[in-house]
Amino acid sequence: MECPYCGSELKQIDTWGKTKYADHYYLYPRSWIEREGDIYQCQNCYGFNTEEEAIEFANENNIKINNWQEVVCDSNVFNGYFYTDSRDELHTGYPC
Repeated sequence: MECPYCGSELKQIDTWGKTKYADHYYLYPRSWIEREGDIYQCQNCYGFNTEEEAIEFANENNIKINNWQEVVCDSNVFNGYFYTDSRDELHTGYPC
């Protein structure tokens, strides 16, 4: 699965789902619960690994840069997190 902002491969970091506590359902990010979807993070949300990747991203998004190491994926606004729902549709942010 690719990041919709920079096109890099998203890294799966966990799964999420529902668990029952005192007759109430809560969203809770644990890998041992009833799975509803997966949680991903963009590998470029804190910066790009190479100068070429950073410059390419900046050029494609009309970003003026002084230092390539300051360029980050736009997903950094929400810490680079994405999640899928039960239909495997990708959403931005954290599921809970």
